[in-house]
Amino acid sequence: MDVDARMREELSPRGAQRTTRGHALITGGWALRVAGMAVGLAGFLVARASFYADQLAYLDTRPVFWWLRLLAGVAAFFAGLLVFWTGRRLVVRGKQHTADIIDSFDRLTGTRYVLYLRPFSTDPEMASLPIEVPGGNWGESAFFASGLTQEEALVRRFRRFGRVIGIGSPGEPLPLTGAVRAYLPVDDWKSTVTGLIGGAHVVLLSAGPGPGTVWEFTEALRVLPPTRLVLLAYCDPATYARFRTAVAEEYARRSGTEPGAPDTGRWPPLPALPDFPPLARPRRPLWETVLNGGRSRSRWDFHLKGLVAFGPGWRGTFIRFDPSTLRLPSIVSLNRLVTRQLKPVMAQLATLPARGIDPPAADGRPS
Repeated sequence: MDVDARMREELSPRGAQRTTRGHALITGGWALRVAGMAVGLAGFLVARASFYADQLAYLDTRPVFWWLRLLAGVAAFFAGLLVFWTGRRLVVRGKQHTADIIDSFDRLTGTRYVLYLRPFSTDPEMASLPIEVPGGNWGESAFFASGLTQEEALVRRFRRFGRVIGIGSPGEPLPLTGAVRAYLPVDDWKSTVTGLIGGAHVVLLSAGPGPGTVWEFTEALRVLPPTRLVLLAYCDPATYARFRTAVAEEYARRSGTEPGAPDTGRWPPLPALPDFPPLARPRRPLWETVLNGGRSRSRWDFHLKGLVAFGPGWRGTFIRFDPSTLRLPSIVSLNRLVTRQLKPVMAQLATLPARGIDPPAADGRPS
């Protein structure tokens, strides 16, 4: 094992992982999810039947029985919900113990991989589980919430293009679920990331105004063909605007003092990052407000608000995942919306030719 690989192994949390414990947590978590769903749904159905029907039949004859039945249903619902959500968290914890970690980038030799770059500050949010089922009625829909974290959902979308690799946050006790983690020294990471960018089939970069993320974007601009970069917008419009400003400043600094693209020595022109599109219909008409429980505003939005895909000449297009375009949002219609919006991007990425077979060198050229 080379020195760099040994250092990465020392930095990684592999020593804290317990595979047997992880498998036990996953098995127990799934058992709790199933049990919680069964109890909770049964309680919900009993409580709903008691509230809407039973009181009419038993109000004059057996009011005590009606109240007891209603309270028992409500108690079973919340007990099942607690067990269900505990099971979800246990499954995620188990996956952390069984997650693969890259100790040596030699493992990438001969493989096609997707590089996922993001601000480390977003990791807690990306490690979270969805707390609701958008478009569903509160109650039974709570038991159909996804068991995937936000990062796992992203990886599932793009894993068809190769193994998704991410740089682990320094000092984290266990790797987060989603992208396969590799760990780098805090003070010596740029050359390795440059090599990883240069050899990646696709680079997913989550927008953010932090200096590390801004440097990674300008480095991808310097090293990559534009069609291999996808900019992810998990942030709000204000954060995206700060990212654009920071990118322009970093580009001006680097392009004036550092060599450009490895093949030409010149920097490509700075792309005009498109504006962040607002929701098409932030307020609902009256009939939709009634059907959506009196909510006049579209308070719910996708966690991934959209993405920017680049064409020749670094011309960027912002694809906004806008739930307000749907009259009556549901789990099915929202998923179809994202799939439909992603279709052109996925088609473009599917036509990309294979990159270098060997691990890339630090200057971004295939070794």
